[in-house]
Amino acid sequence: MSRVLLFSTTGGVLEMARSELCAFLGDLKTLAFVTAASLGDEVAYYQRMQANFAPLPPDGAGVRLLHLKWNDAPLATLARADAVFVGGGNTYALLKRLREAKLLDAIRERVAGGMPYVGSSAGSNVAGPRILTTNDWNVVGLDDFGALGLVPFNINPHYLEADPAMAANSETRDDRIREYHVIWSNPVLGIEEGAAVRVEDGVATVCGHARVKLFRRGAAPVWYSAGSRLPLD
Repeated sequence: MSRVLLFSTTGGVLEMARSELCAFLGDLKTLAFVTAASLGDEVAYYQRMQANFAPLPPDGAGVRLLHLKWNDAPLATLARADAVFVGGGNTYALLKRLREAKLLDAIRERVAGGMPYVGSSAGSNVAGPRILTTNDWNVVGLDDFGALGLVPFNINPHYLEADPAMAANSETRDDRIREYHVIWSNPVLGIEEGAAVRVEDGVATVCGHARVKLFRRGAAPVWYSAGSRLPLD
């Protein structure tokens, strides 16, 4: 029953994939926006997203966006929402705060019951089994990296393939993901800017206007474009 939509960016997410987001939300009216990944002004972050969501369908009045604050009655706010959108920022801070707020189990339970989950950047990272393929630094000293496990693959958001202009022997995203697969066996999905992945009942489909790159242990990575179904079995 799970429904998950994962992006790389937050700021341009509505401009990039307005049709996909509207189709995913359907006629749902109340969306909880989680700002826990932000190490800056969480209220300002929420207000920027609130302005973006105001003109969205379905009813002309727009989607009602609730500010889910990790340190202020988070479970009560989640209970009032039809769907949840976990925004970007620092993935380690996000996971630490979600755990402290007892939101990990609460979100898993709601998503298992059919509540749509939208994740962007850090919010996409925490949807996987663990966050060890994030690009962020562990500035909060987190020591437990297990995440929501809503999808069977890890995310590497803002994915960039190696630039031919890079200096010789420069480290790349692909190098880091190969190192991950020395220890862990689950797939890793690199999501380019402009791409998204929609997962419904175990079927993952690429959407947006860019590509994703699927890394599997012991196999060469493969690119997939919009409309492709990802082979995650």
